[in-house]
Amino acid sequence: MLLELSAINVGLSAHSTLEFGLGLSCITGETGAGKSLTIDALSLALGGKASVSLIRDGATQAEAAALFAIGPKLKQKLKALDLTAENEDELVLRRVVKRDGKNKAYINGHLSTISLMKELAGDLISIHGQHASYKLLDASYQLALIDGFGALDAQVHEVQQCYARYQQERSHLNALAQAQKEGALRYKSLRYEKEILGRLNLNPGDYEDLVARFDKSMHAQKLQDAIALAESCLNSDERNVIDILQARLHDLSAVQSYEPQLSPIIADLNQALTLLDSVRADLSALLSNLPIDDPTELNARMTLCHDCARRFGVQPNELYALQEKVEQELNEFLSLRERIESTTAKVKAARQEYEQAAQVLSTARLAAAEKLSAEVSKLITTLAMPDGRFKIRLWTEEGVKPRAQGRDEVQFLFSANVGQELKDLGEVASGGELSRLALALEAVTASVRSTPTLIFDEVDTGISGRTASAVGQLLRRLGQSVQVLTVTHLPQVAACANTQYVAQKSSHDGNTASVIVKLDEAGRVEELARMMGGAVVTADTRASAASLLQLSTKS
Repeated sequence: MLLELSAINVGLSAHSTLEFGLGLSCITGETGAGKSLTIDALSLALGGKASVSLIRDGATQAEAAALFAIGPKLKQKLKALDLTAENEDELVLRRVVKRDGKNKAYINGHLSTISLMKELAGDLISIHGQHASYKLLDASYQLALIDGFGALDAQVHEVQQCYARYQQERSHLNALAQAQKEGALRYKSLRYEKEILGRLNLNPGDYEDLVARFDKSMHAQKLQDAIALAESCLNSDERNVIDILQARLHDLSAVQSYEPQLSPIIADLNQALTLLDSVRADLSALLSNLPIDDPTELNARMTLCHDCARRFGVQPNELYALQEKVEQELNEFLSLRERIESTTAKVKAARQEYEQAAQVLSTARLAAAEKLSAEVSKLITTLAMPDGRFKIRLWTEEGVKPRAQGRDEVQFLFSANVGQELKDLGEVASGGELSRLALALEAVTASVRSTPTLIFDEVDTGISGRTASAVGQLLRRLGQSVQVLTVTHLPQVAACANTQYVAQKSSHDGNTASVIVKLDEAGRVEELARMMGGAVVTADTRASAASLLQLSTKS
């Protein structure tokens, strides 16, 4: 729950710090005194919209900080984020807004993001403004109320998961159907491309080998002449290099005994002769079996490659890759039918899972809606609507596509008077009746809500007298389940508070400032007397205020 709120240079406040406790706390004050300062500062600390207009005149920045006592779930989340405070049972949210539009968010003293601040704030507080009751007319909000009251988070999550899987499979099926449609338009073209490329039947490196063989065939005579001449030098019948060297080697060997330095030379000559004899054999074999292709055939194949390359806009050495791509695309197209059949089965299975989960949710919602209708109807009779009736109507429309929130359509029905049939809430309920219905729903669902603190900003606008007293008592009872803060202009509501604060405005040296202070019992009587009697407070109004306070706080 909220323990403390600090505001520096927010609105008319130079520096204000408020401490809050359990139960119902009310903030009162004259119009324009700054009653909504608390809401503005708290909204800022919770990650709300940061407007430069919130900054006090003459100040360069505004700052709001809120201290909360937190439970195990939030402590675990902060620990996982490494944002635990020195006292792990507390959480401090702090926001700084500057005139240049820049603002910073801090969580337990650590610089953080606004989105994370908002995420944490969602587990802490729910703020209801003056027009919050009109959310009752929104179907999504109505379903959320039913789900919250019935503790249907698990069922709602299951429907959402089933819906996501169904949508994923449908998207996949649509993509396959589109691919089949586009593939059908290209099928003939792909078959033609495959036929042409299949004639070439190129593999990686084939074109480069073809070019090399063509170059070789074009220089075949020159190649043969060079090999023959080299082989002739080593293998002619007349005096060849090998015979000459062998003869000289014989002469040197005969005189080797007279000169020791001839030994290594003779050894080298022997090695050279061995190598030359091997080269002679290789040249003879190469000359006898030299493979020479027909350049005409090779040129025809190269021309076919060049024609295909121009046709398909690629390089000749890329034709093999194009052939692989065409074959792959054809195979993918031909496999689409089987894949579409498989995915269609998955879509049907996902749809069936969704329908089953949606039916479970619908059944649970019907039970929760019936119970919620009964409890709210009972409660609104205490809010100056003795003949009021409230009913929730749930139904499913045939043919409606699956939705993430389930199959259910919802309508809140209301009747304020005897003999008046139940009609759509938006058609028959006045603003005041909507406000009281909103309060009744909050009171009924307070025991199952996860938000420990509720803020009401003048939601009692448009009511007075006996109705105001009933609203005040309801807020006080609501404060027994959760922490409740409200800004009010009604003495009947303020008198029901466990704690009361007053906003006071003063001017000094040309500057206007607003402060919010906690009232003791005497101060509460004085403030209630002002709210009841206006500018002139008499002994009678003080007596009436004291009596109202005593009566309102008996419970």
